[in-house]
Amino acid sequence: MSTAKNPTEKVMTDLELSWLDASEHSAQTRLFIWRIPAGGESLLDGFIALQQHPEGRTLPDLFLGLTTPFETGFGYSEALGREFVEHYEATPDAAEWQAEPYLPCYSPAQLRQLLQGFADRFAEDLRYLVLVLKPSAVSDDSALTRWLNGWLEQGEPAPRLLLIDTVEQPVWQPLLDAHPHEVQLIVDDIDGMKVMHQTAQQQTDPDGDRLLFRRYLADAMLLLEKGTAAQVAARGDLALAIARQRGWADQQAMMHNLIAGGWLKGNDPAQAVAHYRQAQDISGEIAEPTLKGQLRTQSTFGEAGAWFAKKEYLQAAKRYRQAALEAQAIPHPVFEMEGWRMSGFCLWLAGHRPTAMEEYARAVKAAESVPLPERGQTTLPLVFQDLLRIHDKRRTEAIEACAARWQREKRDLIQQTEARLPAQPGIEQVKQAESRLQLQLEAMFTVIREERENLIRRGDESFRRVIRLAREKLHPHWNGLPDIAHPFDAPPGEWQSLPAWGETDVLLSESAGSNPL
Repeated sequence: MSTAKNPTEKVMTDLELSWLDASEHSAQTRLFIWRIPAGGESLLDGFIALQQHPEGRTLPDLFLGLTTPFETGFGYSEALGREFVEHYEATPDAAEWQAEPYLPCYSPAQLRQLLQGFADRFAEDLRYLVLVLKPSAVSDDSALTRWLNGWLEQGEPAPRLLLIDTVEQPVWQPLLDAHPHEVQLIVDDIDGMKVMHQTAQQQTDPDGDRLLFRRYLADAMLLLEKGTAAQVAARGDLALAIARQRGWADQQAMMHNLIAGGWLKGNDPAQAVAHYRQAQDISGEIAEPTLKGQLRTQSTFGEAGAWFAKKEYLQAAKRYRQAALEAQAIPHPVFEMEGWRMSGFCLWLAGHRPTAMEEYARAVKAAESVPLPERGQTTLPLVFQDLLRIHDKRRTEAIEACAARWQREKRDLIQQTEARLPAQPGIEQVKQAESRLQLQLEAMFTVIREERENLIRRGDESFRRVIRLAREKLHPHWNGLPDIAHPFDAPPGEWQSLPAWGETDVLLSESAGSNPL
């Protein structure tokens, strides 16, 4: 029986050796940055997940990945400490360890003491304790950087942090530059697409055509990322020849879309349009109705995007309209809505404003088939923002500026609150700071919300009509994009009531006005 490793296993081994090599002489290191190409992030995530599993762990270090959102430094410390203890308590048959004396943690120093206490208790089982931080949301990048700086000032030997960035976006480079002795960089050239390609090359299949098709497909996908448009087309044509011979209509449509994407990436929209149209044509031969509709709609959207890239807005509008009709036939209301929205946007750019407004109205109508709670996750808010900009561009820009101001004010209030706390705050000190911060943030939220409402109130009737329609179709407190959420997620009913002007009828007007702010 062969013991040869598959491509994924080989990458896991390479990453293991890379970590061992980097961490061998890291007595002064307090934080690691692991930098990989964007196409390799899923592989590194898989490696870390493997190390967290008892049966997959191959390193002397204990890894724990946390996606805890970052709001404030003291809140982040407390949440990380609490989540770490929860993970420990959820571990089956874990040896006893008393975490209570270390809790709560309100600073990096207190968190490190907690982690060091754990490491001391299990010194025979681990070398380093590594928290892999990937916050699901960050209120302010500078506040997170302050927290990381606080971590780097501590000196406990066992706890380490691991941050991940990419070659394309090395976001943690300033931290490395500022702390070259405490921060260590690990760089690995791993590529998920390459692994997929290697895996395809090693696969076996009694159907020779199917095996060869998969290999050509993997080649084309790899070339789409790393090669030229001509190389993608050449390899894709080999796959197409097999698909035609075997009558695989769905695979032909998919390959034409892939080749078109290569030409689009290579700045040849005309070639892209030709392949997108071939994909549309061959989709008609697919027997299964839903798959037929999805592939045809996808191809039509692709063609529309190619015309848009050429700034041929009228032609793009026609194809987006066709995509909307095809999505309607599936039915797929989200795709339908996006087709009408983009058709309206293109017509507006081309100067056909009355027709553009009709297309936007169709987008709003299509959204009615989407459950109300889900509409905010579609492009419907963009439809209304587009309409606001059409009716009054300066006023819409002022509404958008309110969101930027909210972020600045929020950042400054958090910074001031953290600056007033001691290095290792107590429970009462944090409670008082949180209470004061909550009052300040709620007050500022109210001020900025009222500023937006005043901007809306002073708009003309067509502008306010769009807001009324948005509040009917999305939620009653919608006031433009970017969204400004309540700082502590209070229910809208506790802070919002419709203004007097918002209680009249809701209609979408074709007129587009503008008036002084």
